Amino acid sequence: MKASLVENRGDGKVSYESLVVAPKKLSVFNSDLSLRIVNELARNPGCAMDLARNLKEHEQKIYYHLRKLESVGVVKPVGTEKRYGMVAKIYSMTCPVIATKLYEDGHPINKKASVKDPNMVKFFYPFVDNGELKARIVIGDTYSHGRFDTESTEGPYAFELGMLLGNLVGKLKFPHYKFDTETRKNDLRENLILIGNSQTNILIDKVNGRLPVYFDEKNKFYITSKKTNKVYDDARVGIIAKIESPFQKGKKILILGGRGRRGTQSAIIACTMHFQKIMKMISEDGDSVIVVRGFDREGDKVIDDVVVLE
Repeated sequence: MKASLVENRGDGKVSYESLVVAPKKLSVFNSDLSLRIVNELARNPGCAMDLARNLKEHEQKIYYHLRKLESVGVVKPVGTEKRYGMVAKIYSMTCPVIATKLYEDGHPINKKASVKDPNMVKFFYPFVDNGELKARIVIGDTYSHGRFDTESTEGPYAFELGMLLGNLVGKLKFPHYKFDTETRKNDLRENLILIGNSQTNILIDKVNGRLPVYFDEKNKFYITSKKTNKVYDDARVGIIAKIESPFQKGKKILILGGRGRRGTQSAIIACTMHFQKIMKMISEDGDSVIVVRGFDREGDKVIDDVVVLE
């Protein structure tokens, strides 16, 4: 059974994915070799032959302890590779923390609260760092402005993003957002979370040409992918782009937007209610551009689900 463990440290709280095992199964760690196998797999996935060579132990011993660790769920097979004319099973760790429950004495979690997903914490870094919001949220002004003389109507959808950030952030400093018309040079030196599109948000307009997936002003501002050459004209299509800031070295920009309000809502819904769907699309280095399309599954004119397009 999977759970989450929150570690209180001097520099704040850290969340870990944890595996809960029965107390009697903890005997799997009685062997020093089991612990050495765990430490080795924590560094790199490998097969029994790899482990035997690295740990200088007989391969049969490694197999014995691997089977015990797998039966408890501590390690898991993640694929196969050919070794010396044979097919070897590759193992990896399941999660970094093993826990056990001695008796039932839990406390119900407030439905308004949620456990921090370590992957979500990683995705929103450095915008949220160690429980502190370290970014300027910029939404389009509500009156006609910018190169395209367009007013923004996406502001209300940013409320859902605010609810998520409130869960990740321990202490907020107000004001934490600005209209795009209010931003100045010092704001551009920060990490930025930009809501909207190149018509409604002048900062998105400034970086639009640098995006792998961009708003094509020569083609009705349809969302266009440089990678796949696909053109998305559906108003429900949104983009989630995490990129290096062109304004300040070492800073990041997160864009949540769409060609229209519903597209922006789709992007924000994907990052909040359906994060697991986009998690596998997130690059290891943290820079990602994801295209999603929203759906109104319940037929109440509210986008409540998303599908990842690329």
